Amino acid sequence: MSQDTAADHTVPAAEFWAPAFPRIQIWRTLLGFMLLHVVFFAATFGIFLLGAYLLGVEPYEILDGGSPAKAATFFLTFLGYHLGLWITLRLLHKRGFRSLFGPAQRVNWSHFRKGLVVAIGISLAAIAVQLLDPLIMEQNSAAEVRQAMPLRTWGLLIAPALVLVLVQIFAEELVFRGYVLQQLRARFRSVWVWAILPSLAFGMLHFDPETYGINAVFYVIHTTVVGIVLALVTIRTGNIGAAAGLHFGNNAMLIFSGTEGNLDGFSLFLAEMDLKSSYMSWSIMTQTALVLIAFVGWWVLTQRKPPIANMAKAD
Repeated sequence: MSQDTAADHTVPAAEFWAPAFPRIQIWRTLLGFMLLHVVFFAATFGIFLLGAYLLGVEPYEILDGGSPAKAATFFLTFLGYHLGLWITLRLLHKRGFRSLFGPAQRVNWSHFRKGLVVAIGISLAAIAVQLLDPLIMEQNSAAEVRQAMPLRTWGLLIAPALVLVLVQIFAEELVFRGYVLQQLRARFRSVWVWAILPSLAFGMLHFDPETYGINAVFYVIHTTVVGIVLALVTIRTGNIGAAAGLHFGNNAMLIFSGTEGNLDGFSLFLAEMDLKSSYMSWSIMTQTALVLIAFVGWWVLTQRKPPIANMAKAD
């Protein structure tokens, strides 16, 4: 076995990737990744067909999430990821679904709350920075914001919308920071293999120059950076909780404020903006910078204390 691998059964049981042993073969991981996506896409197809039938629309019309019912249907498709993970883990890895949370086999809700607070802080900081837009951007480039629905209607939607966002973020976290991260970190020591390259590949899936123009590049960079940060946070804390809290805090903001035409069915306020504009570039880069600042600050602080979850540093 090469020096780049970490297929060592003496790894401390507290490490986040410990539940992946002993079935960490690359062929098994790749097959598992394909299997869980087959289940996900099959479930998505079925949910879209059922949703379209109940709503009296064509299935493709649900993709924009432009109404509460369409947005709910879209978020429900992420149940396919949960089902796909359960089947994959049972068939190929002979381990339970809860092992994806970490060695404790449960979500550390204290970590989740801290991640949620940090995500809200980043969002508020982004809003504060964007107050400087008139000083930096052209006067006509800033987004125009309007209220999308009555406050009372929105109030009735908050609870179910939050539950659906929770289903969605845990699905993505358990796939990418759970299954993929555990399998790769158990097999390889290099941060390039288990954090950087998978995050870059995930970021490239968001490359859409037709919609975003040059901002497609900035969006890929942002998505990649966030993926790397979430992977490092998960490894450092030894649990999926912190990354899930960060992800939930970010996505839950869609319920308060969204971009018109982009999964806006639950949003109280909508911003009308040109996704190819310099304003969008500034918005994406600002959020990326704030994520990095928050992560570096957190990493420096935690490095001064005993390692969280008795984690050994990744080589």
